[in-house]
Amino acid sequence: MTNAEGLDHWSGAAGDHWAAEAERYDRMNHRFAELLLDAIDPRPGEWFLDVGCGNGATTLAIARDVGSGGRVFGLDLSRQMLDVARRRLDASRLRNVELLHGDAQVYDLSKLDADAVVSRFGVMFFADAQAALANLATALRPGGRLAFTCWQDMAINDWVMVPVVAAIAHVPVPQGLGGSAAQGAFSLADPEVTTALLEAAGFVDVALEKVAAPMWMGSSLDDAMAFMRTTEFATALFSGVEPARAEAGWAAVAEALADHVGAKGVELQGQAWLVTARRP
Repeated sequence: MTNAEGLDHWSGAAGDHWAAEAERYDRMNHRFAELLLDAIDPRPGEWFLDVGCGNGATTLAIARDVGSGGRVFGLDLSRQMLDVARRRLDASRLRNVELLHGDAQVYDLSKLDADAVVSRFGVMFFADAQAALANLATALRPGGRLAFTCWQDMAINDWVMVPVVAAIAHVPVPQGLGGSAAQGAFSLADPEVTTALLEAAGFVDVALEKVAAPMWMGSSLDDAMAFMRTTEFATALFSGVEPARAEAGWAAVAEALADHVGAKGVELQGQAWLVTARRP
């Protein structure tokens, strides 16, 4: 079963937004990307698959580590983000990267014989997580490594909860905030569920480590607020809200974010799982 809803989502306004804000999202998630690459430890000559590679930051970082004798495949649903990744690839002059447009849930990965599969917050959106993870296993040679980051529970993630709590004092709480249990950013927040999915997909030595990092939201309060008004957070909370209530909600968000302005700009804490496993 293809992820038709995900394809529509990431090929539409969401893809446009993430492509336009590529530099910001890379900076927001920079520390998590470092932790991910430390865990997977790319080595010269290895072959990698980067799932949900998006704008290509982790793909290119791995390509530098594996060198000319290695190869990295970046796979994503969003043509817009892949366009950004291609521009970055061209500028990098790297020759060991191939960018692929497709659905990791059904894409034929069996010929890759990769040493490792990685994903920086790209594995939470599958329509059928078990089928998708089983398909990822086919990309790996025997003994191959898997590592990805996924969010812990939304309630402990300040980058969501600080603005949400401020806003919902003035606007209605939307249904399905954060995505559905089956297909949302927090769908892998339960460590027992994630472990069971990976084991059912054929992985062994599954381990989940709690990791936390500050997430840079903007260079100033005004910059962070301008960004937040373009996000899916804004759409979920403020669509259809009458203007006076919406403006009161945004004012509350600005007041809450003001408490998080520091020397680097606006930073909010993120809490994630660093998940590792191995194909037998």
